[in-house]
Amino acid sequence: MKDELGRRLKRDYEDALRLTLPRRTYIVLRIDGRAFHKFTEDLPRPYCRPLADALDGAALHLSREMIGCRLAYGQSDEYSFLLSDCGGPGEPLWFDGNMQKMVSVSASIFTAAFQRAFGGEKLAAFDSRVMVIAQRREVEQYFLWRQLDASANSLNMLASAFYTHAELLGKSTAEKHEMLHARGANWALQPVDFKRGRIVRPDPSIAGGWVVDLEIPIFSRERSFLHALIPQPYEAGTGC
Repeated sequence: MKDELGRRLKRDYEDALRLTLPRRTYIVLRIDGRAFHKFTEDLPRPYCRPLADALDGAALHLSREMIGCRLAYGQSDEYSFLLSDCGGPGEPLWFDGNMQKMVSVSASIFTAAFQRAFGGEKLAAFDSRVMVIAQRREVEQYFLWRQLDASANSLNMLASAFYTHAELLGKSTAEKHEMLHARGANWALQPVDFKRGRIVRPDPSIAGGWVVDLEIPIFSRERSFLHALIPQPYEAGTGC
């Protein structure tokens, strides 16, 4: 009776809302810090290297865990992971594409790995969301969008180290640069990863098989960089 009851409840309620993502396509999973403006309020401005290192370490850990992970891109308090089983039928995908599992487990692994690396008494939390992108070019556009956001975020973070929110309200990008120059600060001279973000990518030549790249190009100028990391779409009989 217990087995029959369990099967019925699982079928009628648990499995009824299960969503399986399509295969042989591109899946982007984005992890984002929850209320990180509060979590980071006592950290150095505009850039906290220990925080960035902890985020990178968590991304490395999760990239190694996720079957089908191809790359990850991080900026500010977020990381986007690209997963794909473009090799064709038989190539595995994390949790067989079970969206609930992918979202819940990715957030918990990333949070635990970040907390272990960063330490402290404050508890960090990250949410996770997933999207399916059909075209390779659109995947490139997604990462281009996140890098544009990285540039805007880094400028705002640098400006907020010198000016109040009220002083920056309504100011254009050009005006913020001028205000920074007036204080002797130059956004262009900031660390590359602060301005452009970081890439976590496979590297079979090192222990662990993954590496964090802090010196990445501007994607819109060097599209070949992303093009080399994003697998070809699946075509029957050809694979990647």
